[in-house]
Amino acid sequence: MESTFTRIVIAALIAAAQLSCYCRAAAAATTNPLLFVTQVAMPDERNDSTVSNVAVSVVSPVGNHLADTAHAGRGGDLWMRYTNGTLRNLTRAAGFGLDGLQHGTGIAVRDPQVNWDAKKAVFSMVVGAPTLAGQAEGYFWQLYEVLNLDDLVANPGTTPVIVKVPLQPSNYNNTMPCYGTDGRIIFCCDRPRNGAAHLYPQLDEYNNIPTNTGLWSFDPVTGDLFQMEHSPSGSFNPIVDSFGRVLFVRWDHLVQDRNATDDRMGRATNGTFDFFSETNTSFDITHRLIETFPEPRTYDSNQLAIAKVQGSAFNSFLPWMINEDGTSQELLNHVGRHELHRSFRGSSFTNDPNLQQQFNLAPGSRFNTNYLDNVFNLREDPLHPGSYFGVDAPDFGTHTSG
Repeated sequence: MESTFTRIVIAALIAAAQLSCYCRAAAAATTNPLLFVTQVAMPDERNDSTVSNVAVSVVSPVGNHLADTAHAGRGGDLWMRYTNGTLRNLTRAAGFGLDGLQHGTGIAVRDPQVNWDAKKAVFSMVVGAPTLAGQAEGYFWQLYEVLNLDDLVANPGTTPVIVKVPLQPSNYNNTMPCYGTDGRIIFCCDRPRNGAAHLYPQLDEYNNIPTNTGLWSFDPVTGDLFQMEHSPSGSFNPIVDSFGRVLFVRWDHLVQDRNATDDRMGRATNGTFDFFSETNTSFDITHRLIETFPEPRTYDSNQLAIAKVQGSAFNSFLPWMINEDGTSQELLNHVGRHELHRSFRGSSFTNDPNLQQQFNLAPGSRFNTNYLDNVFNLREDPLHPGSYFGVDAPDFGTHTSG
C-alpha cells in the first residue's frame, strides 16, 4: 500500500493546519504535495460536572461531529500545497465557500483522506450558515470527494471536481471518513444503531453531550450501509493500516454515570433519569436506578462503604482494531490500559485480606515507562509499517493537541 498513496497520505497528519503557518515561513520545496484543511479557531473548551456548562467544538476530542455554527465555525477550506510551496484553495476553485461574511452558504471542512490510487480524496464538509441571528440551524456534516486529485497534482491549474458522495446517510453527521480496500467508505456517524428517531442523538457516558454511535461502512454505489461497531461514547479517526486492519480510537468507560451519581448525591442538578425502554420515550424523572456494575465512582463514599469495594473511574481514549466486516474487534495488538497508563487501582474488594495485588507500579518494575493519558488521532507511519503516531493529551482543555 505504498507507491502513489504514500506520497499524499501524510495529508491526514496535518488536517486542521493553519494556513498562516505557511504564510509566515518561506515556501520550502517538498518532495510530495500536501492536502490539508484550514478551520476557524474555536477556542472554548470546558469540562464541568454540570452538563449545561460543558463546551466542545469541531476540534474537541468529543462532540466534534456537531455541525451548527456554535460548534463548527464557517470559513475554512480544503487546500493543496504543491512541492514548490504554491497553495491552491480547492473548495473555492470548485465553487464552494465565501470570502468575508459567511451568511447563507459558508462552509467548514475537515478530515481529508486520500484513496489508495491517489486519484481521489474523501473529506467531510458542512454547507450553509444562518443569515439572521437566532435562526434555527439544521446542518449536517456530509461526505464529499475530490474526483480528479491526480490531475490537480499534475496540472495545478485544473478545476477541482468536488461532488457530494451519493447514498450516504443524509440527516446525520458523517465525519472522519477513510477508504476501505473494497470500494466502501468507513466513517463515523451519529445515526442511531437502528435508525429510530427517538434514539437520536446518542449522549456520551461522561458529560451527556451528543456523540457519534461508532464506525459505519457504506457502499457509495449501492447504498448498502451497516454499523461496524457500536460505541456508547464515540469512536474516532478510522484508518486502514498496511496490514488491512481498521484502526481507530474509542472513548472507553467502565464507570458509573457521573451525572446520575452527582444528582443522587446532591452535587449537581443534571436532571438524569432512566428511560423505561429503548422502544419509546416513556420516562419518569424520579426513575433513576442505582447501578450495580461496575463499582461506584471513587467519590461515592456511601455506596463504596455499602459494597466494600474500591471506586472505579475508567475514562480513557484507547487504540482499537477491527476487521472491515465488523468482526474481531479488540485493543490494538492487545495493548491495554495497564500497559499504557501510569495508575491502576488495587484489589477490587476492600474487606478481603486474602486478595493479593499481582502488579507493581513502582518505577523500574514495568516494561513500559512511557505512560500516556490518552491516544488521539492514530495514524500509521507510511515509511515504517507497524509503527503508529498519536497525540497524548487530556480529554478536555487542549483540543487534543497534547
